[in-house]
Amino acid sequence: MKFLDFQAEVEEVLAASCRDLGYKDAEIDVSLPPSEAYGDLASAVPIRIAREQGKKPADVAIELASKGMDLARKSRYIGSVSPHRGGYLNFGINRPRFIFESISAIASGDLGRVRERGEVVAIEHTNVNPNKALHIGHARNLVLGDSLVRVMRFMGHQVQALNYVDDSGAQVADIIVGFRFLGLSDEAPPGVKFDAYCGDNVYTRVTREYETDPSLRQKQSLVLKEIEDGTGEVASYTRSIVKKILAAQLSTCWRLGASYDLLNWESQIVHSGMWEKIFESLKKMGYVKFQTEGANRGTWVIPDPETGEEKVVVRSDGTAVYVAKDIPYAAWKIGLIGDPFGYEVYPLDQPGGTMYSTTLDGRKGAVRFGGARLAISVIDTRQSYLQRIVSKVLDEFREGSSKRYLHRSYEVVSLSKRTAAQLGFSIDGDFAHMSGRKGIYVNVDTVLDRLKDKAGAETRRRNPSETDSWVADVAEAVAVSALRYELLKQDPDKMIVFDMDEALEFQGDTGPYLLYTYARARRILDKSDGSPRVDVASAAKLSRPQELRLAKKMSMLDLSTEAAEEFLSPKEVARFAHDLAVAFNDFYESVPVNKEADAELRDARLSLVDAASRVLAESMRLIGVPVKDRI
Repeated sequence: MKFLDFQAEVEEVLAASCRDLGYKDAEIDVSLPPSEAYGDLASAVPIRIAREQGKKPADVAIELASKGMDLARKSRYIGSVSPHRGGYLNFGINRPRFIFESISAIASGDLGRVRERGEVVAIEHTNVNPNKALHIGHARNLVLGDSLVRVMRFMGHQVQALNYVDDSGAQVADIIVGFRFLGLSDEAPPGVKFDAYCGDNVYTRVTREYETDPSLRQKQSLVLKEIEDGTGEVASYTRSIVKKILAAQLSTCWRLGASYDLLNWESQIVHSGMWEKIFESLKKMGYVKFQTEGANRGTWVIPDPETGEEKVVVRSDGTAVYVAKDIPYAAWKIGLIGDPFGYEVYPLDQPGGTMYSTTLDGRKGAVRFGGARLAISVIDTRQSYLQRIVSKVLDEFREGSSKRYLHRSYEVVSLSKRTAAQLGFSIDGDFAHMSGRKGIYVNVDTVLDRLKDKAGAETRRRNPSETDSWVADVAEAVAVSALRYELLKQDPDKMIVFDMDEALEFQGDTGPYLLYTYARARRILDKSDGSPRVDVASAAKLSRPQELRLAKKMSMLDLSTEAAEEFLSPKEVARFAHDLAVAFNDFYESVPVNKEADAELRDARLSLVDAASRVLAESMRLIGVPVKDRI
């Protein structure tokens, strides 16, 4: 977008000025100044040159400004170059041309995509064990991962959105124990989703029974063995139960706006033979060792990448631990091992497009996955230790592989005391951590339903004559926006304390504020007697500070997406969307649009409103916040 073009011109003029004045080795950098009183971009290059040359910073700034202004006359967007007495160099935008060309570019659909064809990037997220419904902690994983998928696609990458299904673990076996040995019904009660029934009723009942009847653990082991073998009636029954739970889970994921390209099944990774190949290679390398004595006697171990201590990868009974299953999966993602899978369309109608599933039936179609240039795994921070082991093992196979396999960690989600009380939990302190063992967790559908009920009441109050279906549709959008934005606006490495009432506010740093701002902009356009039109002459009339501030902010979308890509943090786009909404509302409350008497200026302002709303809508889509023309 045009602000990046302006920045590129500034850097070019600054570099040329330094060369012409004999400062050939000067390191060129520019940044946004702390105040718009210092221009639109600033540089501390004169200060560094002065320090190296033994000169006064102000003197260097003056000579660079003089040279820079001469060169800037040939630029498109630099309007001024001025020295500051502290030694900084300040650059101002050529306002009429910048505003006109920014609006024109946005109107033509140029919203900052920077590559026509980027790298293949695999992004794994969600990964909820198929024995329960998604809780709010899982939602943070989903929102972070899905937003990364959207950002990476916007940046031009070919993205594979992956969802790993652990269909052979102990928690799945627990559900089967409940159905087969405790006589629990494998049908959910009326009005209850199957995933919620399995997690909230069956799983909790089984874990309680383990404490009073230790023999049930033996039943769990038998079920696990049947599942891992993959044959027989129990394995077949387990697959049918897992698919029912997964379908219920996916309906929640789709409700939150996520979609997937591929489901990877753990059972197929286990049966694919990938681990056996990797295990044999690691033996030949001497990287895994068989222990004949000590606490790990009879096991295979690898060294911890940080401490050198031993980490068991294969138990004494020959079964592989979790990290051993993750190693071949990671190797498949970045193409360090042959692809054993075929890929078939999964028989669920996904709103976001076709979803595939791995298969080991020997058929190879035209669709391919894996072999990505970069793999990003969205997994909570508690798994950081195991992820470091995986990265280290990949490096043993091919040097530099750890740079292609990235762990995007995130912290936990807690409930505020007020929200916990609203959901029926009595807690000490100001917030409550999610804990399945303590029974303190809340399913995503429950949160969304509560948010929707609250939003529906407010929407009905504001729109008393609208239909129930319209109110329900808007309320759902408000609920999704509230939850997604709240889970994304914080740095991923910081804990979130989620409060439903704060998340639903239509003013402040919230998702509904974005919906409200976009709808406000579209309402201005709907009520106008004019039409969005602008040229350089009418753009020159957009002279108020709020107008330039809005034009600059809306032209910075790609700065935020570049930062989101670099730091694997879509929070950067969420912050941009909020800042743009603030700039727009400041403009709206300070500058007349439809009541402007000058028709040429009115139409130019309408063009500014239209362009800003388009960019806001795009930034909302990038973080999965719904876009509604009216709320």
